[in-house]
Amino acid sequence: MSIKIEIAKLSGYCFGVKRALEITEKTLKRYSKKNKKVYSIGQIIHNAGVVDKLKKEGLLVVNDISEIEPDSIFIVRSHGMPLSVLKKLKEKNVKIINTTCPFVKNAQTKARMLSKNNYYVVVIGDESHPEVISIVDQIKNKEKLAVISSPADVDKKINKVQKIGVVMQTTQIKNNAKAIISELIDKAKKIVIENTICNTTEKRQNEVKNLAINSELIIVVGGKNSANTTHLANIAKNYNSSVYHIENYREINPDWFKGKTHIGITGGASTPKEDIEEVKNYILNIK
Repeated sequence: MSIKIEIAKLSGYCFGVKRALEITEKTLKRYSKKNKKVYSIGQIIHNAGVVDKLKKEGLLVVNDISEIEPDSIFIVRSHGMPLSVLKKLKEKNVKIINTTCPFVKNAQTKARMLSKNNYYVVVIGDESHPEVISIVDQIKNKEKLAVISSPADVDKKINKVQKIGVVMQTTQIKNNAKAIISELIDKAKKIVIENTICNTTEKRQNEVKNLAINSELIIVVGGKNSANTTHLANIAKNYNSSVYHIENYREINPDWFKGKTHIGITGGASTPKEDIEEVKNYILNIK
């Protein structure tokens, strides 16, 4: 039985991830020659395989600023970093290399300006995600702030206020953002909405929807801790009952494909093309 495999055109690294990795690799090459230590707090991008490769090239991934030595190099990951952390690093005479995605920087700027203009700031996203943490850090008055992940959160977290300013995690699902905004209408007379969802993210989400509708089974390749990859899997599940989110081909169960002839594959913004190709080749070679 022959299998048709369709790979989403926009799968694999996005612009922001490519940029972050290029800067990181150049930094590691440059400072390894100078015998300087290069650190990051947390993963540069949400892909364990890629981060392991960077570790082999010399990147020291730590969990806390206390682990970073003075006079070293620090790489700000693509998700951004709280200003308070960067200030402490400067006090330790650490050189900062910033790989924050430009779309994340834009969301940070919009949040900061809304707060400065006395809006109650609503950040639509996952409050534990490093990108959202970096956006929240821009807002000085935390009493005029709420991070909302679902429409049900609105009544729980927000009372009526004069004016609300909305920014969104760049990988947010657009339909979820719309549902939250519709609930916010009852909370303020004036609402300013800054659509900070990345354009490519939105296109990827539309693409996986169509792929899920037209395929018998969907494989989503990427980090389990990657917000944009998880969102792709969740969107696909709305249109297809056979959706599997895996980090690499080793997680594949051949039984998934019994009786299936049309398979769709997509990958998150932090998923290397070679990981997607490995999944495709593995499926084609299932006996």
